[in-house]
Amino acid sequence: MRRLQQATTSSLSSSLKRRALCPPTVHATAVLSVMHQRRLKQHLIPHYCVSLPQLRYSSSPAADQASRLPSDFLSILQQNHPSLKISLNKYELDAHGHGESHHPVSPPDAVLYPSSVEEIQDILRLCCREIHREGDDVPTVEIVSVIPYGVGTSLEGHLSFLFPQDSDDVVEIPSSLFESNNDQDKQLLQNEKKKVRIKRKGGISLDMCNFQSIGELTPGDGFIKVGAGVTRNSLNDALRHTGMQFMIDPGADATIGGMTACGASGTAAVKYHTMRENVLGLTTVLPPQLIASDTHDSDSRSKPSAVTCGSNALKNSAGYNLPALFIGSEGTLGIITDVTVKIYPIPSHVIAASCTFDDLHTAAEAVTMIRMLGIPVSRIELLDKISIRAFNESVKNEELQPMEEKATLFLEFSSHSESSVIADLSAAQAVCVDDLSGSNFVSAGDEVTRNKVWAARHKLYYSSIALRGGDDDGATSQSTIVTDVCVPLSSFADIISATAEDLRDLGVFGTCFGHAGDGNFHCILPLRPDDTDEYKEKVFKVIELMSERAINVGGSVTGEHGIGYGKKSFLTQMYGYSGVSLMQTIKSSIDPWNIMNPGKIVDVELDVGATKKKSNE
Repeated sequence: MRRLQQATTSSLSSSLKRRALCPPTVHATAVLSVMHQRRLKQHLIPHYCVSLPQLRYSSSPAADQASRLPSDFLSILQQNHPSLKISLNKYELDAHGHGESHHPVSPPDAVLYPSSVEEIQDILRLCCREIHREGDDVPTVEIVSVIPYGVGTSLEGHLSFLFPQDSDDVVEIPSSLFESNNDQDKQLLQNEKKKVRIKRKGGISLDMCNFQSIGELTPGDGFIKVGAGVTRNSLNDALRHTGMQFMIDPGADATIGGMTACGASGTAAVKYHTMRENVLGLTTVLPPQLIASDTHDSDSRSKPSAVTCGSNALKNSAGYNLPALFIGSEGTLGIITDVTVKIYPIPSHVIAASCTFDDLHTAAEAVTMIRMLGIPVSRIELLDKISIRAFNESVKNEELQPMEEKATLFLEFSSHSESSVIADLSAAQAVCVDDLSGSNFVSAGDEVTRNKVWAARHKLYYSSIALRGGDDDGATSQSTIVTDVCVPLSSFADIISATAEDLRDLGVFGTCFGHAGDGNFHCILPLRPDDTDEYKEKVFKVIELMSERAINVGGSVTGEHGIGYGKKSFLTQMYGYSGVSLMQTIKSSIDPWNIMNPGKIVDVELDVGATKKKSNE
């Protein structure tokens, strides 16, 4: 273990190099206080032993941080895989215990950096293991929770470690669920049961940054196979000489594996759709079905399965749509190791444009009309006037010019024909200006000017936070709520306008903006440590109202951020109890020991044929 600790404290992970990271501050925990206990119990983590994810390692020395794990867990892995990097560094643990949102830091007990499918299989096998300890009346099944990690850009608490409540009850589990060394043992034990206790023993983060493979591009094919740890910018840099590009753009330089796990999309979805439509196939390491034996003999191992699903064909109707099962699964069903994604020719001609409107509703109506007329747009974004005000405040000392503080539409058109791009631009301008009385319609074809036209959209996130920042007690990215919903286009103008009115009527500061072309809009809601409980209640009321409105018109409580544990309570409203029950059945079937990211999307109970042993037996 000395070698392990020396190796893990010598450098920070690649994720820390990718992100400017500081130790946990008061902001993360201050925001936590806004969520009073009733809301937490109803909307965040029901059925889990902790009312809040805690900063378990906020002041603990690094050497003590693996204490929740089984005592020999890391040493076995180090012995079997000497090159496997394992980190106990406090800052790495904290970095892997939160995303880019207000959800509090709840770190793992260790961060592991696997480099192969085989290493992941061995790690997962040890996460459900039978242990015989001296003095115990029955063996213990020790379960270690696992969360895959990309670069940490998720927004709904996906990376917070939540631990289901333990019990000291002795249960009886079918012996067929334990590893056995030979077929004869399996046959003898098929109908027998074994008495055990089941204990949760901490959690580990699996950082996928070593899965960096990028396959060869075959001329004529519109797809490429990449490792889960490859970021979208890295992929596009590698593809640049081919004239092809991966078009899904969530804003952050997220990994392909993370984007797949969260069902990401972004500004280009109006033309190129979402990850759900752009993944042809993937490989996933599934969690273990059997309880590992308390032996280190490699011959006795029953490794978890690695499943490759999908195909390289652009159409596939063979069997169940297995890739779709893992897209948007948020790390609750397995570890995605590689993904085959669609890529597209880089357009030769691009024009950007913007147009202002007197009110948000009219601007949103322009979006619906442009889409219903079939005018091809590659991006179409909508910012409310508060978003424009935030931009204007942020550019006072820059070369960029302030904009008129009105609802503003930002458009982009792209094609391999200059004439078609110009025609599309003219058609959209006619809708915005002639039909709906928009003004200040400007456009640009060169890249530098295009970026200036779109500057308010590009700067929106940090400029929104800055309006409530500016001092030591100001809002930060770790105290800012970013939430989204997605609605049918016919309801888009009404729903986004109603949300903007909620912000005004409740006295909550926030910016409303949207990937308007597909009915997906967001609110950025910065919180300060000195905000009153009453104010924070109003912030959560805004989220509740926009979510319920989306459900009422047949929309979704999230178009691209995912559920995590932040929006778990809304799933029953969306899908009903039967829909949620089906999700629970899928989760329990694939992950019977609830190892993978427990507490996210749906709550499940262990259902592996275990029966509680009566106290007098």
